[in-house]
Amino acid sequence: MSLRNYSQPARLLSILVILFVYLGSMPSAAQQLPQQQMQPAEYSDEELVVFINAAQKVMPLQQESQEKMIGTIEDEDLTVEKFNSILEAHSTGQEADATSQEIESFNIAIEAIQEIQMEYEQVIVEAITDEGMAPAKYEEILANYQHNPELQMRVAVLMEDMQDD
Repeated sequence: MSLRNYSQPARLLSILVILFVYLGSMPSAAQQLPQQQMQPAEYSDEELVVFINAAQKVMPLQQESQEKMIGTIEDEDLTVEKFNSILEAHSTGQEADATSQEIESFNIAIEAIQEIQMEYEQVIVEAITDEGMAPAKYEEILANYQHNPELQMRVAVLMEDMQDD
């Protein structure tokens, strides 16, 4: 039995990244971006407050979606590690070290995961825009935040100030 041919390799890779990040075995996607692609980390306090508010809404949604994805994998009698191993093999064009039953379970799980991901992408975009920020700006600040200790410190100070208010 072969893996189904998915027309969206970027979606497969993002699922792989999400699951690896969840397991803590892979750095975040933003950390893999070349430094020259990063935008300057000069943001106003107002922008960062909006970012913080959006992040506080997004984080539980991401956690909820990850839990659903993991539940979907486990419902198909796969471990997350086995799922990731099959997905990684598929993403790199290699043959997966898996039984035909595991491949079948993987195919069922990946379709369900893609549906979960599409559903949550819409909810997350709404949460970000409801806070008054464009999703692209949110992702830019998040990527810079992950690489810039000074920005991390500014965000931490602003969060502390927000809690004091």
